[in-house]
Amino acid sequence: MIGLSVGLLDFGNYAGVGFQRPVALAGGLPLILPRAGNGHLNEVLEVCDGILLGGGRDIEPHRYGQEPHEKLAPTDPERDEFELELVERALDQGLPMLGMCRGIQMLNVALGGTLVQDVALKPEWAEHPSDRGWKAWKEVERSSLEGEEEVPEHPRHLISVKPGSRLHAALGVGEIEVDSFHHQALDAVAPDLRVVARAPDGVVEAVELDGDGYVLAVQWELQEEWRVDRRFLEPFAQFVEAARAR
Repeated sequence: MIGLSVGLLDFGNYAGVGFQRPVALAGGLPLILPRAGNGHLNEVLEVCDGILLGGGRDIEPHRYGQEPHEKLAPTDPERDEFELELVERALDQGLPMLGMCRGIQMLNVALGGTLVQDVALKPEWAEHPSDRGWKAWKEVERSSLEGEEEVPEHPRHLISVKPGSRLHAALGVGEIEVDSFHHQALDAVAPDLRVVARAPDGVVEAVELDGDGYVLAVQWELQEEWRVDRRFLEPFAQFVEAARAR
């Protein structure tokens, strides 16, 4: 039973399909987590064997000690509040966790890290592939919903993967190509997180939590990357197996 925290403001029908499909393909039962409040989170986590943090809007900068920059995109304050508590409680309970896009950023912020509000704010990252305005993403989203085999053209780049990491064990290679829709990135990495993949320009592309528990988060849209390269189903398989074994 995998609890999904997903963005509901911009994804439309995709919020009920995109993140769920690879979890189901890996043998998990995906359920969107309710944000009912009033103490319901403890009861919800009692029936979850793992937590997935999906993509979505920018995190409010005050959550990591910054003022909003003009390049900040729309935020989702209610989701920020919910996920900060979700991450804390899920980690306290030892639940396996898999994050993607906003998910890696939320994990980092929840553990005390910070973000760059737009990659263009760092000169060395100014040319990092991105999709501001989500034009390419919306085509990928549409093709996914319509079940097209071919994934529309979109920003991509190589990453290097650290040997010995969970991600390396899943993908089986030290270098691989990924999609790149994000406009923000990790800045100061939280002390408990270990960087296990980077882009050629140095942007952090994946982190793992030190210790025996399964916690992996990546900067790309992992839930769609398997449509390009089936090897990207393996992190979901690892995650679901960790949830099953818990």
